[in-house]
Formats: sequence, C-alpha cells, structure tokens
Amino acid sequence: MKERIGDLKINGQSSSAGGNYNDVIVNGEGRIAGDLDCIKLKINGRCDINGNVKAESVEVYGSNSIKGNLEAERAKIHGTADVNGNLSVNKAEIHGSIDVDGDCNAEIFNIAGTFAIEGLLNAGELKLSLYGASRAREIGGEKITVKRKGKYDLLGLKSRIMSSKELTVDTIEGDDIYLENTQAKVVRGNNIEIGPGCEIELVEYKNGFKKDENAEVGTHKKTQ
Repeated sequence: MKERIGDLKINGQSSSAGGNYNDVIVNGEGRIAGDLDCIKLKINGRCDINGNVKAESVEVYGSNSIKGNLEAERAKIHGTADVNGNLSVNKAEIHGSIDVDGDCNAEIFNIAGTFAIEGLLNAGELKLSLYGASRAREIGGEKITVKRKGKYDLLGLKSRIMSSKELTVDTIEGDDIYLENTQAKVVRGNNIEIGPGCEIELVEYKNGFKKDENAEVGTHKKTQ
C-alpha cells in the first residue's frame, strides 16, 4: 500500500496533481490532474478529476466528473456525476443524475433522478425512481424495482429536457422484477410484474407474471 500524505483541502478555486490522501475535501471548484486514492472524498461544489478514483466513501453535493473509473464502498450523490469509465460500489444513493460510460456494479443501487449507463447495470438490489428519461444497455439484479415519480426535479434543466420519464433498456434480467414506464425488448426473471406505462416486446418468467391493463406486452411465456 502506498503511504498516504495527509489530507487535501481545496477551498475556492484550485488544482492538485492527485495522489494518496486520507481525506480530500473540495469546497468550491477543484481540478485534480491524476489518479486519486483516499479514504474520504467530499465535494461541495464542483470537481473534475482526470484519472481513476478509489475511496472508501464519496459524497458529492454539486457536480463531479471522473475521466477514469470510480471504485468506492459508499457513494452518495446529491447533484450530478459523470464517470467516463466503470463504476464499482457497494452501496450507492443518488439524488440527481449519473452518467456512466462503462459498466456499473453495486450491491445496493438506489437512484431518484435520471441516469444513463452505456454498459451493464448490475446490482443485488436495484431501486430506480424515474424523474426523467433514463437508459441502460442491460440491467441485471436479484430485486429490481422501477417506478415513475411525479413532478419534482433536483436538477431542473436535465429533467425538463428529458420529460418523458421513461426507462429505455434492451434487456432486464432478475429474480423479482417490478416495472413502470419502461420500454424493453426482453424482460426475463422468476416473478415479474409489468406496471403501467410499459412497452415490453417479450416477457419470460419462471414463477409468476402480472400485467397492468395500461401496459403493453408483445409476448409472454412461462419457462422452466
């Protein structure tokens, strides 16, 4: 393990080369030019990081962009986060929006807002509360819940642009699945309930299947 060199604190507008720290606190606008390895990363304002981030906990109150991967035990985002690489986290709570160019892996992943995952979104427990249009290529998990929320916006601009409040995804696979306002080609699982506002081409289930009268399902079939 590389030796940590104390804390990094940015107040106002400043920059750092990155490195190994105990705590990294940004109050204002910060730029970090390389990889960052720390115990705690807390951002109040904005921080752009041109590298990978590894931390035990990440808290963002504002906006954060990471050019590489983000790896953390806990992540709490109140605002926006852009990750150009992969996101790996034990527990994530996001109120706002997150964009991930790669894959997203978590044990618990709760989003209230919007998201765009270009790769696979995989979690033990997924709870997605849609406040605007969101998308992922594939979603997998043990328990998956997608619900459309009402009028609200932490990040007003993004939700006003994306006003359909729908999830678009190619494939969803899980044990227990409940969906609202979701467009998908395939939904596959043990127990599946298709709620209002959904348009699903194919549903394959093992144990149970329910469909709301205001949902459209092209084909549904029971599998072994």
